[in-house]
Amino acid sequence: MTELKQDMAFIEEGKVILKAQGEFPERVIGEVKDSETESIQFFENKFTLLINKVDEVQKQIEEEDNKGSFLMKIVNLKKSLSTYDGIGDFLMLKDRLVMLEKLLEDYISQNRKRNLEVKSTLIEEAKSYASNPNWREATEQLKELRQRWIRVGAVDDSSKEEIESNFQAVYDEFYERKKAFHEAKQAMMAKRIEQYEQLIEKARKLKTTEKDSEKLSPLLGQLVEEWKSLENIPKENYSQLLNVFKKLTHIPGQIERKKQNASPKKQEIGVEKKKELLKQLELAKELPIEEAVVKAKEIQQSWKELGKVSVGKKGNEDFFFWNDYIFEKHFLDNLFKKKAKPKLDNKEALKFKMNLLRDLLSRDQKELLIFEENLEKFNLGTDKLDKMVGFKHEKQKRKIAVKQQILDELRDSNKNQQ
Repeated sequence: MTELKQDMAFIEEGKVILKAQGEFPERVIGEVKDSETESIQFFENKFTLLINKVDEVQKQIEEEDNKGSFLMKIVNLKKSLSTYDGIGDFLMLKDRLVMLEKLLEDYISQNRKRNLEVKSTLIEEAKSYASNPNWREATEQLKELRQRWIRVGAVDDSSKEEIESNFQAVYDEFYERKKAFHEAKQAMMAKRIEQYEQLIEKARKLKTTEKDSEKLSPLLGQLVEEWKSLENIPKENYSQLLNVFKKLTHIPGQIERKKQNASPKKQEIGVEKKKELLKQLELAKELPIEEAVVKAKEIQQSWKELGKVSVGKKGNEDFFFWNDYIFEKHFLDNLFKKKAKPKLDNKEALKFKMNLLRDLLSRDQKELLIFEENLEKFNLGTDKLDKMVGFKHEKQKRKIAVKQQILDELRDSNKNQQ
């Protein structure tokens, strides 16, 4: 028997045997091929290759951002030590791999804690988006946020189920509400369309049963007024129903008779009466507020009874402006009585009213901004709806202008008392 003694290995009966090292038992790692010296050298070189592989992985860990991805490489290298055929210091190499494994586990643990924080923040962000009343915008925001969620790394297994469940719950609730909203909207539109169809059916029955055009005309006129008061429906539905309704409510010669009845003299008288009412309204705003409100209501009724008599664009604008002015001052006065402390002197009362008015003005300005931002999103489709939206837009702007005027007057009064 030939025996070649080495620090870590020896040869016996033509076999290369690795000596025991700590937990690694003695084992045969190969056979002598050419010479014993060359065989020992071969297995020493193999161990050097293993060291080089560990060096390379450690270098990648130090240089790469995604360090956690190298953990399995380290674990597999550590597992391979007990079966690797080479001659070298396996205990030293194991200690080194254990150190790297611990380093990566700590890194992953910290990373997963950070990921948990990020995902918790994303859940709150998702809740904020889900509460957006603009369904289309909210849907796009939530889609984009889900992509960000996917890009965030894993969290600890102990938190994974809960965090994923909480995130998905926000989406599930949002899409349930969105579905319910659209179903309710469809049901509402179906109900509105049914109301239009009912008026068409009433008009059809009237045309069939009432042959006297003098009696028929006011009855159809009532149906037309009802038609105008109905809520909006999709453009394509409205156009089809309107064509049918117009044919049923049209009476030959009706327009011509209306024109004949509206004599120029009657128009002139109506215009003069409205101009007089406008003067009374401008005087009424100087009355004590309770008297001004009563007078304004009387003037509104008289104005309405005069019908569609035009006093020009400015006349109409002044009429609405001063009406709003009186009612806004009345509202401010009531609000002041509810919120102000008792026994304020004139200067303190003025300042309190100004603060109240600034808050109201700020709210109206925000509402106007939101309204204007959403103008292009309205699905109008009919002249009637275009006019309605335009009227609401002008009304909101007028509310702001009226409040601004009252605020300016209060400022002037406040300066005069200094």
